Amino acid sequence: MKKYSIAFLGILLLFFVVKNTFLAPDTDHQNSESQSAVLNLNQADFNVLLYSKANGWVHEDAIPAAKELFRSLAKENSWNLTVTDNSLIYTPEQLAFFDVVVWNNVTGNTLDETQRAAFKNYLEGGGGFVGFHGSGDNSRQWEWYYEEVIRAEFSHHPMVPQFQIGTLNKECPERFPACEALPLQWDQEEEWYVFYDSPRKKGAHILYTLDETDMVMSGVLEDGTLEDKNFGMGEDHPIVWYNCVGKGKAFYSALGHKADYYKSPNYIQLLTEAVNWAGNPLQNCTL
Repeated sequence: MKKYSIAFLGILLLFFVVKNTFLAPDTDHQNSESQSAVLNLNQADFNVLLYSKANGWVHEDAIPAAKELFRSLAKENSWNLTVTDNSLIYTPEQLAFFDVVVWNNVTGNTLDETQRAAFKNYLEGGGGFVGFHGSGDNSRQWEWYYEEVIRAEFSHHPMVPQFQIGTLNKECPERFPACEALPLQWDQEEEWYVFYDSPRKKGAHILYTLDETDMVMSGVLEDGTLEDKNFGMGEDHPIVWYNCVGKGKAFYSALGHKADYYKSPNYIQLLTEAVNWAGNPLQNCTL
């Protein structure tokens, strides 16, 4: 009898191994936090999706720091926050619940073609988007995303030194409702992103630019590697901007490489205003 019991347990164990190996969701899109809250969302609430999947460079310190900040902001601003890195949430039915989708240092290709189409339709149909830092790098090979959402192509960031204190100058269009409340200027340490061209050339509305004076923008390594990255953006170096995408709104900030940056009062205020603006259907995205 014991032999049959052991054999049965062995077969049962083998079943679970096979099931988990061949029937489990793609681990490349696997969620590390519960997605079940999506099923209980009330459309009357201000629903925010914080998506943090990274298949490219993983900002190991910044991603959890941003999650912690957004949980705090959700309590302070009465947002109903859903935190996930599961791309299965990108369906028309589930995205329809959200007022704004936030990309927390999302890198690499995290969405398949069907999910990309769902997100594109969501945003162009009137949804809101806020992305920061790694969400603007060049790791996902998605033309629509770079042409219409970010409207800039990442080139590099300085390497020697990688981190510098720079001055951000406000150039905020009056149509952005929080312009008066945002600081006129502030100094910030950052891994400063350099883009091939200013998003201004593609119609972006600039909130903050970086003063490159006395700063090193070269991406050349000490051994001379990446010698073609020996340039900056000059007098027009946008760092924070927004775009109209169809009927929707997209906000991008290149700030946010280190965990400590999410404790900056100025940056916290900026992100708060970005989410409130992007998710508010009464705030039109006027060209």
